Amino acid sequence: MRRMDPVNTARDAHAWLRWLTGRTVDAAAAIPDADFRREFPIGMGSIHGTLVHLVGAERIWIGVLEGDAAISMATAQEFPDIASIRAGFVAARARWDAYLSRLTPAECARVVVRVRDGKEFRQLAGDALMQVPTHALYHNAQVSFMMRSMGHSLPDSSWILWGRERIAKASA
Repeated sequence: MRRMDPVNTARDAHAWLRWLTGRTVDAAAAIPDADFRREFPIGMGSIHGTLVHLVGAERIWIGVLEGDAAISMATAQEFPDIASIRAGFVAARARWDAYLSRLTPAECARVVVRVRDGKEFRQLAGDALMQVPTHALYHNAQVSFMMRSMGHSLPDSSWILWGRERIAKASA
């Protein structure tokens, strides 16, 4: 196992994020389209809307880290179904892979700027890095509620289960 430092912590958090969202997208792909689009008064209104929001958040935050202010939030029209959502994650994560591969402690300490609704927000790159997986966890809990409300289930996506699976794979 690796020791905790900002670079490994961020890389691990993003590896877990992929595992978490992969399980969530797979579960969403297995339910009827009417349930996928069913409106709820939480999250982004539906499982579909919440997954589109998560793709958009990954896209926005990598743009913040790379200084690309032109990136916009994803829309339901841009990602109308599970296949397009999967493709959206793949595209965003290609940028994340490149960024995470060159991540350093100094980069984690760099101040980055996000402009939202005309207001400028300054934060450390390391905090922006951790915003993405913690934000996804928050919305994953909402998706879990939506799924359970319709009689479906979402697989356990806890950090501890992910960690246990990593140890088991490393021992095999």
